[in-house]
Amino acid sequence: MRRIFALGLLTALSGCSYFQLADPYGNVYGDFYNPGSTYRWQMLACEQEIDTDAVPGMQRKEFMRCCMGAHGVPIPNPAACPATG
Repeated sequence: MRRIFALGLLTALSGCSYFQLADPYGNVYGDFYNPGSTYRWQMLACEQEIDTDAVPGMQRKEFMRCCMGAHGVPIPNPAACPATG
């Protein structure tokens, strides 16, 4: 019985990575209806923009969240992001 519980728990935890995608700055994207695993290209593009724009360390979390939102990823409070050109 313990093995079945442990196997079920392990399966559930590994499934979370399919539904949510986390960036290195602490933002999490995706949910059950919008799996985070589909947002990998946006994350790669935003990481490239951070490097290209030389975003200071303290601003990277917000920049990444807003960049992901600009690339079509659902984010909380998109109105808090600066307007882009």
